[in-house]
Amino acid sequence: MKNRLMNHRFKKPLFKISVIVIVTFVLLEALIFIIPFPEEKLKRSQSTLVYSKEGKVLRAFISKDGKWRIWTPLEDISPHLIKFVVNYEDRFFYYHPGVNPLAIMRAFWQNIRTREIVSGGSTITMQVSRLMEPKKRTLKNKIIEAFRALQLEHFYTKNEILEMYLNLAPYGGNIEGVEAASYLYFGKAPSQLSYAEAALITSLPQSPTILRPDYNPDGARKARNKVLKRMLRSGVIDKDSYLEAMEEPVPASRREWPFIAPHLCRELHLENNDRSRIYATIDSDIQLMTKRMLVNHLRAFKSKGITNGSVVVIDNKTHEIKAMVGSVSFFDEDNNGQVNGALALRSPGSTLKPFIYGLGICQGIITPGHYLEDVPIDYGGYSPENYDRTYNGIVSAEEALKRSLNVPAVNLNARLNEGTDLYRLLKKAGISSIRNLDNYGLAIALGGCEINLLELTSLYSSMACGGYYYEPILTENKKTTSVKLFDEGTSFIITEILTELRRPDLPAAWQFTDLPRIAWKTGTSYGHRDAWSIGYNPRYTVGVWLGNFDGRGSPNLVGARAAAPLLFDIFNVLNKNNPTGWFERPDTVGIRKVCSLSGQLPNKYCPATVEEYYLKDRSPTVKCQFHRIVYLNEEGYRVPKSIKKDFNLERKIYIHWPPRIASWRTSHGYPVYQLPELQPDFQHQLSGKPPVIESPVEGVIYDLRQGVSDKYQKIAFTASVSNDVSHIYWFVDGSLIGTVKPGEKLFYLPEPGEHEVVCQDDMGRLNKINIIIKK
Repeated sequence: MKNRLMNHRFKKPLFKISVIVIVTFVLLEALIFIIPFPEEKLKRSQSTLVYSKEGKVLRAFISKDGKWRIWTPLEDISPHLIKFVVNYEDRFFYYHPGVNPLAIMRAFWQNIRTREIVSGGSTITMQVSRLMEPKKRTLKNKIIEAFRALQLEHFYTKNEILEMYLNLAPYGGNIEGVEAASYLYFGKAPSQLSYAEAALITSLPQSPTILRPDYNPDGARKARNKVLKRMLRSGVIDKDSYLEAMEEPVPASRREWPFIAPHLCRELHLENNDRSRIYATIDSDIQLMTKRMLVNHLRAFKSKGITNGSVVVIDNKTHEIKAMVGSVSFFDEDNNGQVNGALALRSPGSTLKPFIYGLGICQGIITPGHYLEDVPIDYGGYSPENYDRTYNGIVSAEEALKRSLNVPAVNLNARLNEGTDLYRLLKKAGISSIRNLDNYGLAIALGGCEINLLELTSLYSSMACGGYYYEPILTENKKTTSVKLFDEGTSFIITEILTELRRPDLPAAWQFTDLPRIAWKTGTSYGHRDAWSIGYNPRYTVGVWLGNFDGRGSPNLVGARAAAPLLFDIFNVLNKNNPTGWFERPDTVGIRKVCSLSGQLPNKYCPATVEEYYLKDRSPTVKCQFHRIVYLNEEGYRVPKSIKKDFNLERKIYIHWPPRIASWRTSHGYPVYQLPELQPDFQHQLSGKPPVIESPVEGVIYDLRQGVSDKYQKIAFTASVSNDVSHIYWFVDGSLIGTVKPGEKLFYLPEPGEHEVVCQDDMGRLNKINIIIKK
C-alpha cells in the first residue's frame, strides 16, 4: 500500500511535467510556423566578381552597401575550413535542433561566476540568426535569437545553415563571408585554403576587428594557433600538418583585387548588376599580353601626339572575345583613360574597303584582276582623291585593294546598287552605330560613318568564318547569332588579296623581318585622327586602334605605320603559342588566266596574261575589250572589219582605252594610240561607248554672281571619249557652240534658265544632260 502511494505521488508530478513539456513543444512548433520568418534578411546585396575563361578573377565590384560579400556554395569551400569551423564553433552542430541546452547552461554558469557575459552558448545556427538580425546582446534578444535558430532548423538543412554562416560571418573591416576573406587575405579561392589559412579564417569571426591580420598580425597568429591546437587535440589534423601550419606566416596586409580588363569588366557588371559572379570569355594571358604590348608600343608615340589605343582579340572558332584592352591606362585622367576605346565610335577610314570589293566579287561585277578606273571623277560635287593625291589611270581590283586606293573603291561602291549595298551589308551585320540610309553617301567607302573597334574586328572575323558574321561573345554559356554576308568563295578570294604583306606604305625596315601570315588591312581616318589595323588567320582576328579620345589628330596617325606594327607583334605571339594552318580553297573557286591589262578573259590579241582566283558560278566571262584590231586602207582611213576580204588592208593591233582613261592618259602625256578617222562612207555605222560628260554636272544649279565679270562665270565643258574619237562637238539647246579635240576644254557663258547640253563624237555617238542657270 505504501509503495503504491509513493508511486502515485511520483507519477503525478512527472505526468504534469510531461504534459507541460508536450504542450510547450506543440506551442513552440505552432509558433515556428505562425510567426513569419524574415527570409529576405538572408538575401543581402552581393559584390560582383568577373572571372576569366580559365577561372581567374579579373576584377571585383563592391556591393551596394559597401561590403565585400560574395555568396559561395558549400561545395566550393575547403573541407579543411568546414571541419575547423564546426569543431571550433559548434561540435554538436549536426545533432542539436538549433539550440544546445548544455552549451547554454555552461554559458549561464560561466556568466554567473564571472558576473559578466563572457559566453553566450551560441550554436552556429544561433550565430546565423544573430547575423541575420543584428541586435544588442541582452536576455530578451538571446531568446529571440534562439527562437530564430529553431525556425532556421525547421526550414533549412544543416548544410544550408552552415553555408549561411560561412557567407555571413564578419572577417574584419568590410569583409563578409569566406570568399572575400580568402581573396583579400590570401589571394586565392576558399576551395584552395591551407590548414593554416583555414584556421585563421575560422578564428576571425570571434573578434573580427581586433584579430584582423592586417591590423594585428600577432593577435591573428595567436588566434590561428589556438584553432590549430584544438584541431590537433580533436584529431582533425595530424601532428605533422599541425607543425607545418604553425610555421606558415600570417598575412601582414590586405590584398588588392585583381584589375585585369577593367573596361570589359565594367561593361559586364553594368549589364549584369544582379549577378555576383560573371564568367567572361577573356583569356587572362592574352589580355595581359596585349595590354603590355600596347603600353610598350605607345611609348614611342606619346611624344608624337598619340596618347591612347585599344586592342580586341576574337577567337574565330568560338567567336569569343579573348582580349579587350580599352585604353593604355584606366586611371590616366589626362588622356581619358576610362573611355573604352573598343566601344568608342570612330571613323573607320579605309578599313571597310575589303567589303566593297567582296560585294563586287560576290555579285559577279569584278574579279581580282579586273580593271578599275583610277582617274579624277565628280559625283554631284563629291570628288574622291587618293591618299597621295595622284592617279594611276587604270589599276586591277587586287592592286587597288592592296594599295588602298580611294578612287577605285568609290567608283566600285557607286556601281553597287548606287552605293547602297555597303550600307545594307553593315545593317545586316547589326553594326549598332549605322543610322538611316539618308545619312550616308558614297563617302561611306572611305570612312564616312562611325563604327567601334569591337564590331569592326567582328566584321573582319566574318571573312575568317566563310562569310558568316557572328555576334561576338562576351560571357560563357551565351549563344551567338550569325548572318551570312558573303559566300565562302568570296571570303577566300578577299583573304588571299589581303594576305599580301609587302605594301608600299610599310616602313622599309619591315622588309627585313619575319612577318606572320595573316590577312590584314589598315585605315587612316580623315584628319589623321584614327589609325587602324585589322588582321586575321584561321584562329584569331585582331583589331588595333590608335589615337586620342579627345579627337586630336596627328600626322603620325597612319594605319600602316602606327597600328600595323603592333598588329603583327601580337600575331607573332599568338602564332607562337597556337600554330595554325591556312584557309583551304573552296570548290567554288577556280584559277584562270586573264589579260594582264584589262583583267578580262584574254582574246587572241592580248600580249600577256596573269592568273587570278575567280568564282566558277558568277565571275564575268567577257573577253578583253582593250586589245583590238583595226584595218586601214591605202589612204590611211580606218575601215570596218567586215570588208577586209575585199580590199588589201593593213592590220594593226591597238589598245582601246575606256573614255575616262583615254582622256586622262592624253592629258597627262601618256601614249594613247589615236585611231585614224573612219572612212567617211562608213561613219555613223559603228557602235561603241558614247562620250562621258564630266562637266557640267547633271542636275546641278549654277548661280551667276552679280558684279562679277562674264569671263569669270564661264562653265568648262569637258568630256571623256575613247581613243577612236578625233573630235568632240558640243551643243546647247540644239545649237552647236564649239568643237574640240579629246582632252580639250570648251568654255561657255551660260544664259539664265534650264538648258539641254549634248556632247557628240565624230562617230555620231552622243550623251546629254540638263543644267539650270540662276541669276
